[in-house]
Amino acid sequence: MALSKDGLLAKLQEWAVEHETINHALSPTCEIHSESIRGTPFEKYIGSGQAKNLFFKVPSGGGPLKGRLFLVCALVETDVDNKALSARLGIKPSAPLRFAADDVFDDVLQIPKGSVNPFVMAQASCGDVMLLLDEKFLSCERLLFHPMQSDYTTALAPSQLIAFLDRAAPSRYAFVDFSSTEPLQLPGDGKAGGGAGGQKQGAAKQPKAGGGGAAPAGGQK
Repeated sequence: MALSKDGLLAKLQEWAVEHETINHALSPTCEIHSESIRGTPFEKYIGSGQAKNLFFKVPSGGGPLKGRLFLVCALVETDVDNKALSARLGIKPSAPLRFAADDVFDDVLQIPKGSVNPFVMAQASCGDVMLLLDEKFLSCERLLFHPMQSDYTTALAPSQLIAFLDRAAPSRYAFVDFSSTEPLQLPGDGKAGGGAGGQKQGAAKQPKAGGGGAAPAGGQK
């Protein structure tokens, strides 16, 4: 079952994840979102906490990771090169990461385009998704994400996002330096169900909760 906004906010409360959520106009792109939160307590995070979300699938000719799904969440300002990321993951250059097809997007993320966020990792339908997070998130005071619909924004500290993911997807997320060219070894070797603990693996790492203080993604955001 898809996670609704109210269901997500209830889960955040149940898991003692500290957050603040506000209502505003529908904001399916980062530009619109920036305008929507001007004049609100979240205005100060414009350009320093807004995220873009990219949903990729490895093509059938991509090698050992063929068919795998990756959700990339990064600061709007961070350059995410799908070909460079593919090379670091060991995906064949002839079949690099591509945006997931609409049917895969709908069946797996179960969320409207323009509302994509890392909270989807709590859904059973995302059990085979690997979440790659921008390492720069860890330096932000607050991170802004849509809580399942784009007319709301939830702000939370990086440590609270980690606390959420440690409950929702403990072996299926990692923080990545997207400017690096080092090979990436993923939690569980890129397979759902593996464990990464708090170790650093290549340029991907999973910090422990307590550490550390919205743009279109192929039409997704």
